[in-house]
Amino acid sequence: MHAHWGKGDRMTDAKRTVVIALAVSVVLGFYGCGTKNETDRPLRFWQFWDTGVIEPIVREFETRNPGVTVEVEQLTWKSGLEKIQAAIASGTQPDLCELGSTWVPRFSYEGVLEDLTSIYTEVADSFIMWDSARWNGRVYGLPWVQGSRALFYNEDLFRRAGLDPDRPPKTWDELLVAAREIDGLSDDISGFGLNLGERYVLYKKFMAFARGNGGGIIDSNGQVVFDSPQNLEALEFYQTLARYSLKEKQEVLDHYFKSGRLGIQISGAWNLRNYALEAPDLNYRVALVPKPSATDGEHASFAGSEMLVIFKKSKRKGDALKLARFLHEYAQAKELCLAVRSVFPASKEALNDPEFSSDERVSVFVEQSMTSQTAPAHPGWIEIEDIINRAIEEVLYGRVEPREALGTAAVAIREVVERFE
Repeated sequence: MHAHWGKGDRMTDAKRTVVIALAVSVVLGFYGCGTKNETDRPLRFWQFWDTGVIEPIVREFETRNPGVTVEVEQLTWKSGLEKIQAAIASGTQPDLCELGSTWVPRFSYEGVLEDLTSIYTEVADSFIMWDSARWNGRVYGLPWVQGSRALFYNEDLFRRAGLDPDRPPKTWDELLVAAREIDGLSDDISGFGLNLGERYVLYKKFMAFARGNGGGIIDSNGQVVFDSPQNLEALEFYQTLARYSLKEKQEVLDHYFKSGRLGIQISGAWNLRNYALEAPDLNYRVALVPKPSATDGEHASFAGSEMLVIFKKSKRKGDALKLARFLHEYAQAKELCLAVRSVFPASKEALNDPEFSSDERVSVFVEQSMTSQTAPAHPGWIEIEDIINRAIEEVLYGRVEPREALGTAAVAIREVVERFE
C-alpha cells in the first residue's frame, strides 16, 4: 500500500491562490479552525459496523456538539482496505476512520496518520491494545473495541470421555489428554479443532501457544525471533495436538462444534451469539487458553483491536478528534459492544462491569484479553503473516519438521523486515 502523489505543473495565479488558502487553513491548526466551506461540510466518518448500531451513538455526539454534523459511511471487510487506500491516494480520505489493528502499522509507516501521542499520554493506563498503534515511539490510533480468542469446550463430550467439565484444561498436557480422550470416543468425533487452508486465521491460533510460552515474532528491538526455542516448543506441541484434531477451515470447525462432534476449539466471542441462535441446546463452556505448565508461562492469546485514526489531510481534525474521543469513552464503546455482542471495550473498565462479568462465558473473554496481544506493529505484516501461515501448515501437513519450518520462515521474515529499515 503506497500513496502516489502526482507532480504538479507550473502554478497559475489562480492555483497559487488556492495553495495559499490551504496553507492558511493548516496554520489555523489541529483543532478545526478552517474556512467556512470546510467547517460547513459534514464530518466524514468511515467505519465497519452496521449503521443501525453506530448511528444512534453518532447522533448523541451531534446533540452534545451543536453545529457539528457527522456523515457515517459503512465499509465492508472485503473491500474496505482498498477503498481507504484509494481515498488516501486521491486525497478524498475521511476525517475519522476505523482501522483494524493489523492495518494501522502500514498507514503509520506511510506517514498519513495524525500523531495522537498526546492523547495516549493522558489515557494510556486505562486502555489495552496500544501496541499496534505505536510506530517509531509515537502513537497513531486510539483502541476502540477488541476481541480476543478463548477455549471453547463441549461439556457433554467431556463427560462421555470421563473428563470433568468443571475442570477445563489449564495446561498443554491437560489439553492433550482431553483432546486424545474425546477423539477416541468415535470416528465421527474429533478432540480439537485446528485451522488449515484459510488466511488470517492459522497464526492467531498457533501464536496463542507460542506467546504463552514466551515466544514471539519480532521483539521490542525489532529483531526477528520466530525461530526461538520457545516457538519451537510451541510448534512441537501443536504438531502433537494435531494427532487428535480435525484440521479444517473455521466455518467447518464451528459447524462440527455446534453439532456436538468437536470437543475443543479456540475461537472468538461471536460464537457466543451464534451458538445461542443456531444451537441453543448445546452444552459448552469457555475457558482461558491453556499455558505450558502449572508453573510456567501464561494463558496468552491473540486479540484483534479496532482503532480510531485521523488522517493528516483531514480538514476537520478538531471535530474528528472530538468524535474519536467521544467514541473512545467507555460508555459509548460499551453501547456498541452490547449491541453487536462480538467484541468488548478496549477500556479496562470492562473488567468490573456486571454487563460483562455476570455471564461466565463472557467474563472469560474479558479476562483473556488482559493477556492477549495483537499482531506485531510492522508495516510488512501482511507478508509476514503469509510466511508464518505457510510454515505452520507445512508442519501440520507433515511435510517439514518444526525446527526447519521455523528457521526457513525466520529468514523470510527478516527479508521483509529489512525492506522497511
